[in-house]
Amino acid sequence: MTPEDREFLAKSRWQTMQLLRFTGIIVMIIGMWIWAGDILRIGGWPMLGVPIFALGIFEALVLPIILAKKWKSPPQE
Repeated sequence: MTPEDREFLAKSRWQTMQLLRFTGIIVMIIGMWIWAGDILRIGGWPMLGVPIFALGIFEALVLPIILAKKWKSPPQE
């Protein structure tokens, strides 16, 4: 693998992680809006909003860590 290929791979992985974090935050906001807002039902809808919020937390905080561990290169000797 050439240095240019490694750099491209690193940039694309970084962009993927940032996109996951950004979309996770958007999903969390939508979940909170459904949970506590009057968007779908008067008084909010916690039974739908809480799982969507939890999915957003997983996508924004946990999934990038899992991918980083998977993508971590082995130590070079």
